[in-house]
Amino acid sequence: MNWFLLGGSLACAGFVQGLTGFGFGLVSMSIMPLFMNVKEAAAISTVFSLLATVTTFIRHAHDYNWRLGFVFLLCACVGVPVGVYFLDRTNESLLVHILGALMVVIAAHELLSKRKIERVPTTVTVPLGLFSGALSGAFNLGGTPTAAYAYAHQWTRGQIIAFLQVMITVSCVLRMVCYARFGYFQQFSWTRGLLLAAPLYLAIAGGHACLQKISPAHMRRAIFIFIAVAGLYYLFLHHSKP
Repeated sequence: MNWFLLGGSLACAGFVQGLTGFGFGLVSMSIMPLFMNVKEAAAISTVFSLLATVTTFIRHAHDYNWRLGFVFLLCACVGVPVGVYFLDRTNESLLVHILGALMVVIAAHELLSKRKIERVPTTVTVPLGLFSGALSGAFNLGGTPTAAYAYAHQWTRGQIIAFLQVMITVSCVLRMVCYARFGYFQQFSWTRGLLLAAPLYLAIAGGHACLQKISPAHMRRAIFIFIAVAGLYYLFLHHSKP
């Protein structure tokens, strides 16, 4: 495992998380499969996603209302093991292409959509929650449908951020249990991993410090352009190692 590249990837993802309040999974999963397989990347990204979201939740814990999105949370918990099972049973080449396609779709939706959904029909809560959980379990990308669900409600910004952190945290814990059962952490050194927590937190703090100096809209657009490029690369050019 290339710990230098891993540290750099996590720092990039942490900076984006601190700057925009989202995107750790998207950015880390855009970079890490360049130098490790998708299954290993999903597992390691989950570990550090947990660290990032817990830190964010501490700042917004007073805004959390467990009744908001509770059904969505339960459905996501059901979907996580399904996604992990898919990840384990699917070959690396297909996983890379699916990951690329998902990134292109997510980026295109963000860059091309003109209007935000004002209200989510109650009937889609269950299937959207299941989809979010499965996407998290397979690729650590469940934050996108979760954010779409949260922002489509008349919640305060604090309630939305707190809900997102709880969703991602619970998902991360479930995924880590599932990944451990499938042996995804056998090659991961927890001691070295803990050492990467320091630059990760510094990157998050750096992103937060730059929040007032960089246009969030321009930064958000740049991030999704990068994700689109990475997705196209995985979809058409990347060749997985056997």
